[in-house]
Amino acid sequence: MNQSTKEFISDQPFIGQLLSLIPNHIFSEAAKTTNTDEKFRKMTSKIHFITLFYAVLTKNSSLREVCKNFALVGQKFIKYGLAFLPCRSTLSDANANRDPAYFEQIYKLTYQHYCTTLKHTQFSLPIGGQVKTSDIEVFDSTTMTLFKEIFKGTGKKPICGNKKGGIKAFTKMNLAEGVPNFVCFDAACKNETSFLKTLELKEGSIAVFDKGFNKYQFYDKLSQELKFYVTRLKCNAKYTIIKTHKVSEAHMGILKDEMIEVQYKEKGVYRTLRQRLITFQDPISSKIFEFITNIEEYNASTIALIYKNRWVIEVLFKQMKQNFELTYFLSDSPKGIKSQIWMALILNLLFSVLHRVTKQAEDFSTMVQVVAKNLCCYMDIAKFFTQTTKYCQDWYIEEIKKVQLELFKI
Repeated sequence: MNQSTKEFISDQPFIGQLLSLIPNHIFSEAAKTTNTDEKFRKMTSKIHFITLFYAVLTKNSSLREVCKNFALVGQKFIKYGLAFLPCRSTLSDANANRDPAYFEQIYKLTYQHYCTTLKHTQFSLPIGGQVKTSDIEVFDSTTMTLFKEIFKGTGKKPICGNKKGGIKAFTKMNLAEGVPNFVCFDAACKNETSFLKTLELKEGSIAVFDKGFNKYQFYDKLSQELKFYVTRLKCNAKYTIIKTHKVSEAHMGILKDEMIEVQYKEKGVYRTLRQRLITFQDPISSKIFEFITNIEEYNASTIALIYKNRWVIEVLFKQMKQNFELTYFLSDSPKGIKSQIWMALILNLLFSVLHRVTKQAEDFSTMVQVVAKNLCCYMDIAKFFTQTTKYCQDWYIEEIKKVQLELFKI
């Protein structure tokens, strides 16, 4: 190896560099907070974490596969806390019995550690000068199908065969950060509005969600707490127009800008809710959308752009399901399934940090796949992805020189 390529070498393999992104005190703090090691004699929380970390990243679809692979590469993990190679039964018991709150706590503490970094390095989204992306909180839910009905799935039970289950992850993310800041799980059959009871929003923030979370009591509560929202009007909604604003942004696709009133019933009493209704026509698809909000001072086009950027969370769901193992679960217990999803969230967070640090030098999926297939490679991840061309040119030229010398050797 020549001098120019030595600068790319790290004293840790890829897997070590990833694990080192989580400060050591987070592991001990999470274990202490959740008291997760009390019932486990040999399979400590750190060993379980490393095992699941490797399994989800490399998309191992069975415990047998995890254990066989660890037999080949386990020595690389010893200095990171892998005190022994777990067998299938030990790993199965840990998945079934360890409280997923341990992995949840690691995610939350790691998120808090990198929260500022994520906000400062996120690229700007085309919202407009009236609002900051850091004020916008987007939330939605995604469902993962299970091989049996551990969590109750949706739809009718089939005539032949057992009904598959499903787990629904209710997720909230800040638009400036691009990673979840709140996640909770429930059965796939649960309605989206049940998530609203656990949702926390800061004063002055803007909640953006689809019409599946439609609940007028929730809208009214947000307005009273000086919080804002942008969502879509349900097709069968009944309302009264009380004021019509002059449209000055017809060139931006704004058709109407109106103030409306809707009525809803709460504890036997009818209440009135005032909202702003914006009718927007997409210039590309020509589809017409109706947005409702309690924000009155922003331009109508800004409201439409805020909702348009709600699709960032759909990209997040697709990114997680494509890059990390969420198709085959390594446990058939509720605790094991939740732990695996939390591990996918942790990995997504770490790679998001790497992606921002390297200034999006490489596609997110490519970065994940390259690291996953070369976990034992002693290369500096950040330098490699930001200077791949330089690295390839340096070693290629050096090797060509060696080959040429050997060809003409007498």
